[in-house]
Amino acid sequence: MTAPDPAAPRRRRAADGRRALGRALRHPVRAVRSHRESVVQTARVAVACALAWEAAVLLLGEDEQPVLAPLAALLTVQLTVLRTLAQGLRQIGGVMLGAVAALGLLRLAGANFASIGLAVAVCLGLGKLLRLGEQSTEVPVTVLLVLSTGAPYAPVRIWDTLLGVASGVLVNLVAAPPTYVGHAAHRSARVAHRLADLAHDTARGLREGWDERTSDSWLRRVEAAARELDRARETAAQAEEGIRLNPRRLRQRTDPAAALAPLGEGLTCLGHVCDQLGSVLRGLDDLARGERQFPHEADARERLRPLAGVLEAVGDALDLLARIQRDHVREPGHTDDLTAVLERGRDHHAAAAETLCQTDHGPAVWSLHGSIMDETQQILHELDPSHGPHPTALHPRPLRLAVPRTESRDQAG
Repeated sequence: MTAPDPAAPRRRRAADGRRALGRALRHPVRAVRSHRESVVQTARVAVACALAWEAAVLLLGEDEQPVLAPLAALLTVQLTVLRTLAQGLRQIGGVMLGAVAALGLLRLAGANFASIGLAVAVCLGLGKLLRLGEQSTEVPVTVLLVLSTGAPYAPVRIWDTLLGVASGVLVNLVAAPPTYVGHAAHRSARVAHRLADLAHDTARGLREGWDERTSDSWLRRVEAAARELDRARETAAQAEEGIRLNPRRLRQRTDPAAALAPLGEGLTCLGHVCDQLGSVLRGLDDLARGERQFPHEADARERLRPLAGVLEAVGDALDLLARIQRDHVREPGHTDDLTAVLERGRDHHAAAAETLCQTDHGPAVWSLHGSIMDETQQILHELDPSHGPHPTALHPRPLRLAVPRTESRDQAG
C-alpha cells in the first residue's frame, strides 16, 4: 500500500488558491460581488484609517507619529457597531492604563531591564484582570512606547488612540454594517432545504432499495447539515449583536429584531430534527450492514418501505419551513399548508405502524422499528405549527427584509 503524501493537502490548498485567484482576475466584477461584504468592510477600515491620520496630523502635527492613530482605527473597526464600540473602549482603557503605569515607572525607577520586565508582567496581569481581551497587550505596548520616547509622549499616545477609536466608530455609524438578519435567515433556510432533500432521498431509497454505500452517504449528508446548522447559529448570534446600536435599524421600515425570535426558534427546531433524522439514518445504516444482530437480507430492508411516505411528508414540511425562514414572512396559507403536510405524514405513519405490527420480526428488528417509528413521529411533532414545541418558528406577522445578494444567487442556482 502506498503511504499517503503529507504534502498533498498543502498542494491542494495552493492549487485551489491559484484557481480562485485566476477566476478573480478573469472576472473581477463577479469576484467583488461574491465577496461584497468583505470588500465593504475593507473599505470601512481604509476610510477610518485615512480619517484618523488626517485628524492626527491636523490636531497633533506630523512630528508626533500620526501613524498610531490609523493603527488604533484599524484595530477598532469590527463587523458590528456594538463590537466596534466595545473594542474601542477596551483599547482606550488599555492605553490609558499603560500611560499611567509608564509615568509612574519613570518617576519611581526609571527605564532599565528590571523595571521594564516587571512593568510588562504587571500590565499584562492588569489587562487580564480588567478583561481587556486582546487589547490587554495595549497596556505593555503603551508602557514601552512611553519609556522609549519620554514622558511627554504619554498624552500624545492617548490622543492618537482617541482619534483612531473615534474615527473607527464614526465610520461604522455613518456606513453602518448590515444587521445580518437576512444572512441568518438564509443560512437557516439552507439547513432546512438540506434536511428536506435528505428526507426525500431517504424516502426514495426506502422504496427502491438501499445498501451500505447509500446509507453511508446519508450519514455523511446529515453530518454536513449539522455543521451547516452550527454556522447558521453563529450567524444568528452575529445578527443579534448586529442589530444593537445599528443606525440601519432606524432607516428600515420594519424592525429586524422582530425576526430574531422566529429565527432562533426555527434553528432550535432544525437542531432537533437533524438529531432525530440522524438517529433514523443510523438505524438504517446498521440494518444495511447487518450489525446489532440485524438480518442482512434485502427482505428486512423491504419491510420499511411504508415509512417512505412519512419521510416524504417530513421533506415537504421542511421545505415549507425553509420558505418561511428565508422569506421572513408568514403568508395566510403557510400554517394550513404545513398542517396539511404533517397530517399526511401522520396518516402514513399510522399505516406504516399497522403494517409493521403485522409482520414477524426478531427482537433486534422490533427494537429498530420502534426506534424509527418513534423518531419519525417526534419529527412530525417538532414541525407542528399549532401543537408542537416550536410555534414561534413561524413569524408572528409579515416581515420582509433585504435579501443578501450572494445568498439569493445561491438559492437561484
